[in-house]
Amino acid sequence: MAPSRLLTAGAALTACLIWGAWFPITRLGLTTGAIQPIDMVVLRFSAGAIVFLPIVLKHGLKAGKAGWGGTGLILATLSGPFALFVGLGASHAPAAHAAIFIPGTFPAIVFVLGLLLFKDPPTLRRWLGLAAVMAGVALVGWAALRSGGGSLEGYLYFHDCAWMWAAYTVTVRISGLSAAHALAVTHVGAAAIYGPIWLLLGGGGLFDLPLAGLAFQVGYHGVLNGLVAMFLYNFAIQRLGASQAAVFAALVPCFAALTAWPILGEPIGWEEGLALVAVAIGVVLISGAPPAGLRRPEGHRRQN
Repeated sequence: MAPSRLLTAGAALTACLIWGAWFPITRLGLTTGAIQPIDMVVLRFSAGAIVFLPIVLKHGLKAGKAGWGGTGLILATLSGPFALFVGLGASHAPAAHAAIFIPGTFPAIVFVLGLLLFKDPPTLRRWLGLAAVMAGVALVGWAALRSGGGSLEGYLYFHDCAWMWAAYTVTVRISGLSAAHALAVTHVGAAAIYGPIWLLLGGGGLFDLPLAGLAFQVGYHGVLNGLVAMFLYNFAIQRLGASQAAVFAALVPCFAALTAWPILGEPIGWEEGLALVAVAIGVVLISGAPPAGLRRPEGHRRQN
């Protein structure tokens, strides 16, 4: 593999590892009382609001072709509500299950919405991917019922998060916004609307944290998860294309399960293991990325 491709793959893997570990780290903070679900809103978007503020000042908060209605959808989905619902769900269900239900299933929802709204091609490969994702979710549900490891409330929050992510993706697609401008609307809008609400409610556990603990929470949720991982993943998309980068995104649930074991002591049962495999295969199939052995060399593509 060429050095540039190794660098790109490393960037994508690092982004997915950060995102995967985010779920057990979030659950650890919530279950130990270090943070509250409402704190997730501020933690996730505080750093991004500062970084992306110049873009909003220059281009505004209007969501391009989607208009102000699109801005409202962005702020009602992957903005504050998404972070809050992740926190609420992670308080009631295992971290690996959160990763399967949210980043593992939202591509399937986007696929269905694409069929309904944009007349995307309903290829057999993508239908098989949808079936694989549904099988993975069913296995997680079975594991939860069998072991009593999570409550229905937590899974409903996760399901809502998957729909929020899908709605956000479709809205950004309609809007025509650049990746940076979309992130700017998301982060700055969340800080402007949900930051004051957080202050009025008196905050959560952040006010009681020592400086080192606060720095860790802001650093991981806001800087690593909200900025560094997104930058690395966007870098991978630019080098590989969206379909190829989506293959790496299929690893997020796997990284979440692997890191949940040492961080939380949540073992991976056979149901979770099969679910992770099914969901990862499903995401790859839905993304439409061709297997490595079937890709034509760059020179061959240019000649044709």
